[in-house]
Amino acid sequence: MVHEGHRQRMLQKFKNGEVSLDHELLEILLFNAYPRRNTNPVAHALLDTFGTLRGVFEADIEEMIKIAGVGEDVAAYIKCVGACAKPAYSVEPVDVFLTNYGEFKEFAARRLRVKTYEVLELYMLEKSGRVKYVYSHTTQNKHGVSVDRADLLAAIAPVRPYGIIAAHNHVTGDSRPSGNDDIFTKEMSAICEMCGVRFLDHCIYAADNDVYSYFGSDRLD
Repeated sequence: MVHEGHRQRMLQKFKNGEVSLDHELLEILLFNAYPRRNTNPVAHALLDTFGTLRGVFEADIEEMIKIAGVGEDVAAYIKCVGACAKPAYSVEPVDVFLTNYGEFKEFAARRLRVKTYEVLELYMLEKSGRVKYVYSHTTQNKHGVSVDRADLLAAIAPVRPYGIIAAHNHVTGDSRPSGNDDIFTKEMSAICEMCGVRFLDHCIYAADNDVYSYFGSDRLD
């Protein structure tokens, strides 16, 4: 089977010390949870949502099972692995904080530069700047990404963040906003007001040195 050959190659890479990326490590870990399934999409979805391996291990089971393909048994397995590993990483920094524009740009670039299609992400922050939750959505279209207002409300309301930064990428290499980007920004502002959340910025990533900021351009109400 195709998946079986891929698994053997990944395991051999791991044995050779050639696996270092978080999504690869999580993909291999999930081999035990999914005996006959491609675990790569689930690994990416978990990391897109919770940011880091540690974020995945410490996520609530109720939050994990919201991800397509993650049931209670898989979520419990991940939590168990995290509990076993906790003593080993207890001295490492726990959280991601976005307290200035430079930290945000680095965080967004790390997540968006590898994408080959447009992705919308909402970074939901506590008042301290700590990233409380990441909502990541894509339709795997190179020329745009759309999401319903109801889906955004459903993602934001349970988290109850202090503030939100919206970010998406332009794979064309030009960060200038489109008319649809302007419409989304106004819609996002209205949704945040409805939820009692501060809408801090909407940024468009095209390259590490080409990021458009609605706030920085004085276009955010």
